[in-house]
Amino acid sequence: MDIQLLFILLLISFSTFLLIRKSVMAKKFTDFLISNRGQEINFIESGDLSVLECAKILNKKYKIGLINSYIVVNSIKVR
Repeated sequence: MDIQLLFILLLISFSTFLLIRKSVMAKKFTDFLISNRGQEINFIESGDLSVLECAKILNKKYKIGLINSYIVVNSIKVR
């Protein structure tokens, strides 16, 4: 019984570590996209699409989350 409890606690701590790591990596990638705008995200500056549509496309392309992609779009549109 003690081994099962130890294994469950190990799995919970490992999955928590992975979730925190994923969010940190997404935040770093968001900062990278804001500071180094490339040719592949020129559709944001064109003004043809709304902010929400740009965020959805960016989220679909890079899978960084809708909130992080919304932050990227707003940061680029403000500049």
